[in-house]
Amino acid sequence: MIDFEKAKQFFIEGIKAVEKKDFQDAENQFTRSLELIPDRVSTLNNLSAIKNRLKKFQEAEALARKAVGLECTSREAWLNLGLALGNLNNLEGCENLKETLRACESALKLNSSQYEVLYAKSLILAGLKQPQEAKATYQKAIETRAASSPTFTTERRASQKAEVLVVNQNPAFNTALKPFEALHLDANFPGQLARILNEDYHFTYVFKSGVISRTIRQQIPKPDFIINNNASGESLLTADGLSEFIEALESFGVPIVNHPDQVIQTTRDASVRCLMDIPGILLPKTERFCSTGKSREALVREIEKQYNYPLITRTLTAQEGKGMTRVDSRAAVSAVLDSDFAENFFVTAFVDSRHGNPFYRKIRAAFVKDDFTIVRVDYDTNWNVHGRKSDERVKFYLENSSLLAREKQICADPENTLGSSAIQSLRAMRGRIPLDIFGVDFDVDADGRLVFYEANASMNLFSTAREEVPHPSSADDALTLAIQRYFTSLTARR
Repeated sequence: MIDFEKAKQFFIEGIKAVEKKDFQDAENQFTRSLELIPDRVSTLNNLSAIKNRLKKFQEAEALARKAVGLECTSREAWLNLGLALGNLNNLEGCENLKETLRACESALKLNSSQYEVLYAKSLILAGLKQPQEAKATYQKAIETRAASSPTFTTERRASQKAEVLVVNQNPAFNTALKPFEALHLDANFPGQLARILNEDYHFTYVFKSGVISRTIRQQIPKPDFIINNNASGESLLTADGLSEFIEALESFGVPIVNHPDQVIQTTRDASVRCLMDIPGILLPKTERFCSTGKSREALVREIEKQYNYPLITRTLTAQEGKGMTRVDSRAAVSAVLDSDFAENFFVTAFVDSRHGNPFYRKIRAAFVKDDFTIVRVDYDTNWNVHGRKSDERVKFYLENSSLLAREKQICADPENTLGSSAIQSLRAMRGRIPLDIFGVDFDVDADGRLVFYEANASMNLFSTAREEVPHPSSADDALTLAIQRYFTSLTARR
C-alpha cells in the first residue's frame, strides 16, 4: 500500500510536469512511479508518450510494446507504438499495423481533430504502403496542429534573457512525414539554435503563413528580435505575398536577422553576379533557364550556346545537393529535360578542382556579420559531396580517417592550410553578400583560387555529422560564440 501511494504521488507529479511542459521532470516522475508498480498501463503509456516527445524512440517503443502486451485494447499504447516505430523507420517490423490503424480510426471517431492520432495514422499508412493516403492524412495532421496551436516553443528557463521568434517556411507535404516539432527544429541553422542556445534564449517557431495571419500574430510572445528562415531567394521571389510577409515581420518593430529584402538579393545567379570582380575567385557560370514555349531541341541548343559539357542542371529551390544532375553530353541533358523536370531551372558550369586528388572536397564557412568560421570540410569520391549522416558516408570516413585529421587542420588554421589568397577572397565576399548569418560552400584549387559553389542562409551551419565521424567541436564552439556576440548586440539595441 505504501508503494501504491508513493507511485500515485509520483504519477500525479508527472502529470503536473506535463502540464508545465517540463518533460524532463515528467520523465523522472513517471519513471519513479513505474519502478514501484512496473505493470501499470497508464504509467507505461504516459512514460512512453514522454519518451517520444524527448526523441527517445527505442525506449518509447519498448514501453509501448509492454503496455500493448498487458492491455491489447489500449489506444494510447498503440498510438505510442506507431509514433515510436515511425520515427525509428521500423514500421515494417510491426506485425499489428492494421490493428494499430483501427485503433487510430476509433480514436478519430471520438475526436477527429487529434493531431497525435492523425500523425500516427499517417505513419501507419506509410508502413502499409499506402503513400497517397499517408500524405493526405499527414497534411491534415499538420494543418490540425497548426490550427489548434500555431507556434512551437522551446522550454522556458530562468537563465533566458531574450525572446527570439523564428519564422520558417510553410511545410512541404512530402514523403518525409516529419512531426510538427521536427518541421521547425530540422529547418537549417535556426532550428539548431534551439538546442545550442536554449540556456540564454527562449525560441518561438512559427510558419510563414502563421506570422502573416494577424490573429495568430497577436498570440506570439513579443520578440526581442526575429530570425527569418524563409531564406531561399528563389522561393521568396516565386511565392505570392512577399510584400505582405515583409509587412508582417516589420510590424513587430524589432531587428530582423536575414530580412527578406536581403534574401531576395542572394539567388544563385545573383550571388555569382555580385562576386564577379573579386580577385582570386573562380565563379562557375550560373544562368537561369525557362522551358516555357520551347521545344526540347531548342532548349538544348540554348544551353549549348552558353556551356560546354560537363555541366550541372539544378532546380531553383532544392537544397542539400538534391535536384542536381551532372550531364556530360547532349543525350544526357535531353534525358534530364524529358524527365519530370522543373519549368524553371539553373545550369552551372562543372568545375573539377581535384587536380589529381582522388577525392572531391566541399568546405563550408559560416558568416555571422563580420566574423567567419570554417565549420566543416567534407570529401567524397562523387562530385556531389554529401555530409556524414548515412551508414555509407560513415564507412567512407572510417576507411579514410586521414581526411578527418586534415579537416581538423583546416578548421584550426585556415590561412596556412588553404592559403592567404583564399581567405582574403572569403573576407571580400563578406562585403558583397547582404545577409546577416549565412554559409558559403567552396573549395580551393591547386592555384590557390577559391572555387565558389554557393552562398545562402538555408544551410545547417552547426554539425550534423554522426558521432562516429564528427566535425571538429572547436568549430561549433567558435560559431556559437560569434552568434552569441551578435545576438547580444541585437538585444542591447532593444
